[in-house]
This record gives sequence, C-alpha cells and structure tokens, in this order.
Amino acid sequence: PRRRKKNRFILFRIFRRKKRHASARHKGKKKNQAAAAFTLKMNEKLEEARRTFLDRMAAVSFSLINQERDAMVVNNDTFFQLDGDDEDITPQSDLSLPNRSIFVVTTAALPWRTGTAVNPLLRAAYLSRKMKEINNNNQTNATTSEQQMVTLVIPWLELEEDRLELYGNNHNFTTSQEQEDYIRDWLRGANMNEEADPVNGLRILFYPARYHSGLKSIFAMGDICATLRNQTEGSLLSDAVCVLEEPEHLNWYRCPGEGWTKVFGFVVGIVHTNYVEYASSQFIHGLWTGPAIQVMSSAMIRAYCHKVIKLSGVLQTYAPEKECCENVHGVRQDFIQEGRRRALEAASLSGTNLASRELSEEVEGQVYFIGKILWAKGFELMLQLQEFYHECTGKYFAIDVYGGGPEEGEIKRAFHGRRNSWNGEESDSDSDSEDTFRDNLKKLKSIEVPKSLYEWRRKPIPANFCGPVDHSLLGKYKTFVNPSTSEVLCTTTFEALAMGKFVIIPVHESNKFFLQFPNCLGYRNKWEFAANLRWALTHEPEPLTPELAKEFTWEAATDRLIGSSAITRREAKERYNLGKTKLDERIAYFHRELGKHDALRRVLGGGPASNQVRYELERQGLDQDNSEKFAMSSFVKAIKSTFISNNHHSQAASLSGGSA
Repeated sequence: PRRRKKNRFILFRIFRRKKRHASARHKGKKKNQAAAAFTLKMNEKLEEARRTFLDRMAAVSFSLINQERDAMVVNNDTFFQLDGDDEDITPQSDLSLPNRSIFVVTTAALPWRTGTAVNPLLRAAYLSRKMKEINNNNQTNATTSEQQMVTLVIPWLELEEDRLELYGNNHNFTTSQEQEDYIRDWLRGANMNEEADPVNGLRILFYPARYHSGLKSIFAMGDICATLRNQTEGSLLSDAVCVLEEPEHLNWYRCPGEGWTKVFGFVVGIVHTNYVEYASSQFIHGLWTGPAIQVMSSAMIRAYCHKVIKLSGVLQTYAPEKECCENVHGVRQDFIQEGRRRALEAASLSGTNLASRELSEEVEGQVYFIGKILWAKGFELMLQLQEFYHECTGKYFAIDVYGGGPEEGEIKRAFHGRRNSWNGEESDSDSDSEDTFRDNLKKLKSIEVPKSLYEWRRKPIPANFCGPVDHSLLGKYKTFVNPSTSEVLCTTTFEALAMGKFVIIPVHESNKFFLQFPNCLGYRNKWEFAANLRWALTHEPEPLTPELAKEFTWEAATDRLIGSSAITRREAKERYNLGKTKLDERIAYFHRELGKHDALRRVLGGGPASNQVRYELERQGLDQDNSEKFAMSSFVKAIKSTFISNNHHSQAASLSGGSA
C-alpha cells in the first residue's frame, strides 16, 4: 500500500506539471498572437504614413518640375540662343560686347593679403580698363564710356573683433568707407589711378559678413543678391555678367534667396582653392569631410554657374559640360619690370662677360624659396632633395627661405638640427648653483618634442630663414625652387618666371601652365632635379621676349578670361541635348529649401555664419511667423501634414471604436 500511494503521488505531480506546461504554452501563444497583431497594425500604420508622405512629396516634386520647365523655356529664349553659326559666341556669354555691366564677387578684401582679395581686385580693375577700351573702340558716346561698368563686391566685417583679428590694430576701420579709401589708395600705388577714381573708375560695394576663425574664412551674412538689388537698379542685373570668385565658398552657407543664375544674365565661376585636398589632409576628419566637401562643392558650382573656369587641372571635376582649365591670373607690373631689367642687362653683356659669369656654382645667395612656411608647402620634399643632392655632389645647396607660418620652428630644426637650432646661452661658471638650476629648468621647459626625424641631423643644411618680405624686392636671386604640389596655381612661381629667373618645379598638373616658358626647369625625379639645379647654378636664364613677357600681364589674363568665358552655339546645343539644366534647377531648389533652417548650417559647422535666416529677418524687421520668404521648407510641410493626417485618422478610429 505504501508503494501504491507513492506511485499515485508521482503520477499526480506529473499530471500537474503537464497541465502547468500546457497552460503556459497556451498563454505564450496568446501573447505571441497579440504581439503579431500589434506589429501588423503598426506596419499598416507606417505603410499608410509612408504612402501619404510619398504622395505629398510627389505633389512637391510635381510643382518643382513645373517650375523647372518654366525656367527651361526662359533659358531657351534668353540665354542659349540656338540660331546662327555653330562657332558664333552666344551674346549672353560674350564679355567683349560693348556696354556690358560686370560684377566681380569675392570672399575677401584688403588689407587681408590673400589671393582671393588681391587677384579679384586686380581682375576687376583691369576689366574696368578693358570695358572702357571696348566702348571707345565701338565709338560709344562719352557718357557711356565714363560710366562705371565694373563693380567689385567684397565683404564688410560688421563685428569689430573680426576686423581686429583679421586686419590688426593698424587697420581697424570703423566704416566701410574707410576700407574703400584704403583699397583705392592701394590701387593708386599700383599705378592704376583711373581705376581708383571713385566717380569714373571701379565701383566698390560691400556685403555684410562674418569671420569664421575655425575655418580661417569669411562668409556672407544675408542674401548678397538682395543686397545688390538694393544698392543698384534691379533691372540692370538681369543683363549683367557676374564673376564669382570661389563660387563654392560663396554658396556653402548662403542665405536662402534667388539663385545667381536667376538674378544675373550670365554667371562665371572661377575656382581658386583645392578645398578637398585641404580637408583630406586632416588625419581623422578628412575621412568624411573630404568626400562631403567634394560633393557639396560640385553641387554648388553646378547649381549657380553657367561657366566654370578652373585655374589648373588639379581641381576636381564639377560640371564637365560647363568647365575649362585656364590661368586667368596675372602679376603686378613690378615683377614684369624686373624681368625687363634682367633682359636689358643680359643684352648689354658681351659674349666674353657672359662666359666669365658661368660655372658659378660655388656662389651663395642664388637659390631661394618664398611662401608660407608649412609642411604642406613641400618642405619635406625639399629636405629629401637636399639629401639626394648631398649624395650626388657631397654637399648641400644653400637656400634662403622667405615667409612665415605656425610650423616655422619645427621646419627650422629639420634643416639645422636640434643642436644647431639651440638658442640658449651657457651660464657663467661663477653663477650661483640656484641660478644655474633655474636656467637649466627654463631650458628643459623650452625644449619641444621632435616633430620629424630630420631634427636629429648632425650636419646642418645651409638654409637661412629670413622672414616675410615682398617678392618683388628679391631681384638679386637667380633660381627659385618650389617642390610643392598642393597649390592649384602657385602665384610665387608665376612671379619668379615674370622676373626672368630660373624656376625648378615638379612636372605636375598644377604646374602645367608654367612648363611652356624656357626658364622653367621641370623635373620628374630626383636625378632630374639635381641636373636642373646644377644647370641653373652654372648658367644664366634666357631673357624674356616681349611676347613671353606679355603672358604674365593682367591684360593678357583679362583676354584669357574673356575667351574662356565664351560659350559657342555648338556648346549651347550640346548642353541643351544633355538636359542638365533641370538638374541644376533642382539642386538650387533643394539647397534653397534646406537653407531655410539655421539648424542645418550649425550642424555642418557654419559657426558665426549659421544664423542666416534670423539675421535676414532681423535686418528686414520681420517676424519668422509672418515672413513669406523664409516660410517652412516643403519637406517639413510634407512630414508635418503627414503626421497631422495620421493623428486625425487615429482619433476618428478611436471615436468610432468607442461608439461601437
């Protein structure tokens, strides 16, 4: 009986366990069914929301396409006129026509001595001279020839701290008129008195701007096109030509408004800087900023330019059907006069005197470099060339380095070695031990961590670092060495060639324009560099002929600009067949819509130039709710209306369920 009782107990426990498991399985099945039903319901709601959103976006796209078609019809009628000979230049792109009004817009201004401040200023001044010459040759009336046909549009830094940081205490302008007077005085110093005349010469207009210290750049605040409309007659802009210096830079953080191609009849973009190369050089950030800037720059240039001029082929491809490569820069007359002086000096020497001046390799002070003292400017390549030249000849070649930069100290140590770069003085033997200890402690604190292996060299390279100087004052040198390949078009190389000197540079896409001159000695490897340097040290440069000297002038650069900007009717037909105009319109539209929110600019690193919409509204005295120009983006409207409609549907469904 005891065994039977035990068996009954075991069977009872087994039965209870099976029953409990079956109940748990039943409950789990119910939970799974409920979860599946909930997931299905959520998927249906998400699908409904997605369809509603896509429908609304389709409506927005349909409206956008209609706008593009309207713009296409306008462009066909007024921009690319397809009738006529294929080799004829379209009137809109012909800058040599009389009475053309030209606006040159740039991202910097004097007294900031940067390329985007000096070159656009000289370009505008020589364009003004060229336009007057064209009007006079076409026998226009006197009043037309005296009009200001060219306008330079430059930034005005509204904040005093920006002006102090960029221009210094010596040029702390309180008004834009003071800065304009400074620029006109600079033009007079460059022997351009007629262009400096504020009445009949170059016209100068300002747009408000901020200085971004992190990016070392100036960005516009507000809509530049609206500013130009307020300061000029708006009807004149539709027939005018606009030259955008650095068009990608001008449009990255621009305030939403009408595009340049809508305001001006013809827009030419001149690309100065390889921003992709600068961004990619950053060790970590360059992994994503480089490709991002490449895509963004291509979109900005495609959307806002009819013609794109790249200073050299080292730049990326922006819009293949729009772009060309041409050097549209020139040099000042100071460099050309030095080249003429050298040519006259060479012509006055007899054959005997010229022979006696050869084989002067041992003479120092013949080779120099001028530019920013940064590793990115090719100083590591310079050190490698010095070592190879030492292996070939048993000695280093002497070089004088002019310029300054934040990396000057470590580059000096790389040339001289740490021992030879030590500027400390030995303490006297009679000094107290405490003073000696303090001096040694100061020396230890001043020692910097080596930045390169070149700093441990024992034998110094004979390199003199002479500080910044005006390049036109260095006429005593004969050979300019520049191994850098990071520039788009090196201005100092151009200036050295204009002065009639030997220039030793690598065979690179950025130096393609310079290789046509006889005094340019290009090299492909270290052997060729050593051979070119020895040739330059033992020979005299060829005197510049008048034809070659003309290539360096700003007059020739202006002619190259006019020729590069022209679009033939054949090219216009090819563009029309490609159908890229609609893509350009769409990019401009999306950029304008996305730019209606300052948060996106802040996320993309706009810094002080982020609050474009708020700045424009405050300047116009408008509230954000009452402004039609800065209405909410179409994307946000579509998303918002989608969720609103979904909420209405859900509320209606809940009410119907409750009533049931």
